[in-house]
Amino acid sequence: MPLTPASTSVVVASIPALLGFIPEDSLVLIATLTKDPGSASSGPLARIDLAHLAHDPEGCARHFNRQCADLPVLCVTGVVVRSVDDDTAGDDALPLRADVDSGIAQLAKHGFADVDVVSVPDIAEGARWCSYRDTDRTGVLPDPAATTAAAAGHTIAARRDDLAARFTPAPEPLRARLRPRIAHAAESAAIDESWHLAAHVRLNRADAAIRAAGHGKLPTDEADVIDLAATFAVPAFRDALLALPDHTARLAAENLVLHLWQHSRDPIAAQLATIIAVYAYLRGDGTVARIALEHTDPEQPLAGLLSTVLAHAIAPSKVHHVFQKASADARRTLLSEPATDQA
Repeated sequence: MPLTPASTSVVVASIPALLGFIPEDSLVLIATLTKDPGSASSGPLARIDLAHLAHDPEGCARHFNRQCADLPVLCVTGVVVRSVDDDTAGDDALPLRADVDSGIAQLAKHGFADVDVVSVPDIAEGARWCSYRDTDRTGVLPDPAATTAAAAGHTIAARRDDLAARFTPAPEPLRARLRPRIAHAAESAAIDESWHLAAHVRLNRADAAIRAAGHGKLPTDEADVIDLAATFAVPAFRDALLALPDHTARLAAENLVLHLWQHSRDPIAAQLATIIAVYAYLRGDGTVARIALEHTDPEQPLAGLLSTVLAHAIAPSKVHHVFQKASADARRTLLSEPATDQA
């Protein structure tokens, strides 16, 4: 069964918050998952250029299937975002019907039998959507900024380029001045990882900074920026700080590390960009994860691993436990007593 018209309106309006930007000329596929008996939740999401859909519908379906493998998919909602000429009417007003039908057929081959694709000219309050499977099935979008997904604190940009613009570094003179101080602080942080009391204090400072970022408070004192950038850049501390309780905390940590990245230069900046990518990926924001990876060193093992995971459209839910366990283990190692030499 497809979602109710009211539910479909909310799902479509939530797309900008889930993607991080307002899509144009796109097909967005969203899986609805069976949760508890009688309830459902949103699942993996994929944004596909309409040109890609027309060129390779089978590849689009295969990409989405990889994200949903082994998940209890109740139904799939597809959203074609493309404006329609004002002088068109009736069924023919729905854009790219042949391409959409081909995409639905390819999804069915992967077992997605309950697929409803709707067309909307823009994702904005008051925009009307219409279903390809039943043109009488229609609805009006609520304010995208008022959806539950938007209330969770996700950034909504007008375009992908606006998300990329967040990765604009601070003025070069400031970053050049801070570079040697951050490098020196990173050396101190590397020493701290061998001393559990020092590691405990350092992790406490980072944990407190993440909590503050959750309230919109980012460090402004240069000494704090230097200390935190060094902490997140050292692999042992970085790994220990990846395990966070929920998406709200991950978003706060992501915003914090982005702030630190803006004040850093390579190689520290490249290491921080990798952490931003991991946080974004784990909270389901593949767009920001990919943008962050553009600023990493691809030779870094973690950056290379994440690039592979994104390329294969592996859902965060599939690897979340791996990151959580590795991070928890790293924290326990940092906080344990050092080994004692035996006489």
